[in-house]
Amino acid sequence: MIKINRGPVPPKIKIYSEKKFKGLNGSARITKAEQELEKAIAFFTNPANYKNDLKITTEKFSFGVYKNRELAKELERVFGKKCAYCESDFAHVMPKDVEHFRPKSEIETGTGKLQPGYFWLAGEWTNLLVACADCNRARNHEVPGLPKEIKLGKETQFPLSDENFRLRAQAALTNEENVRLLLDPCNDEPEDHLTFDEDGLILPRLDAQGQPSQKGKASISVFALQRKALVEKRRQILNDLKSSIEQLSYLVKNHNKLKTLNATQADLDENADQIRKIIEKLAGMLRREAPYQAMLRGYIREGTQRGDFENLKQFKIELTDLFK
Repeated sequence: MIKINRGPVPPKIKIYSEKKFKGLNGSARITKAEQELEKAIAFFTNPANYKNDLKITTEKFSFGVYKNRELAKELERVFGKKCAYCESDFAHVMPKDVEHFRPKSEIETGTGKLQPGYFWLAGEWTNLLVACADCNRARNHEVPGLPKEIKLGKETQFPLSDENFRLRAQAALTNEENVRLLLDPCNDEPEDHLTFDEDGLILPRLDAQGQPSQKGKASISVFALQRKALVEKRRQILNDLKSSIEQLSYLVKNHNKLKTLNATQADLDENADQIRKIIEKLAGMLRREAPYQAMLRGYIREGTQRGDFENLKQFKIELTDLFK
């Protein structure tokens, strides 16, 4: 998971900008998103429909704004056609889910379900992102180190460290935000809470006192970020990065050797061309839109701090400069 700049202002698409719908009071024209919000508030706050966090009506409310095609395309652009949680590139292999960070219809807690959910945020731009099915939906997954499959995936979970601050009606999110346990890629710095090992495993980052991040721990579990297939894919991509860096190091060393041996300009040019190609490959792997940037960039940052790539700096190559 990496930080995403979604921005607080909705995009200029029809559902958020075109005022051609009637409000419930029939006065001023409002947008489609505003109309749905008015209707949702009227439905979900009606005591004939919900009482004491339970649904008591057979009627259903149909949310439509988040299904808008223009909105889905804009979210896909903002999140780089990757899952906001696991960073898998899924655009070419599976449909994306337009995901509600705070669930709209119900909330699954450790003691049961609360109904309704955060209905007033169902069409709210700052509550929407894109996720893959394995992060967003509850499924059975293999997890390294566990003997059998377990059910993982966000579904309608939204854990807090203190349920006393759970919002059950439209209000400012400030107090609840202070006890939120899930990482929000648009408001948090995920790298402060998550780290990776060289086997592709994701771990909660330890704080100054050696304690694991509670947000990191909860997010790994709820978003199913330790599922076996995902771990294996991350390991494969990391090994490819490491192999490319090793090849680059060899070519840089070879270039210096060729110079000491007074090699021909043709040999030097050929070696330099190979260096250029490897750098181009690494730059492609380290684009923000490429998969698993949190892991790959973390590996390079940590290696740079240890001085692992000093030989490349002698050739004026700084791997962190490839972060785009």
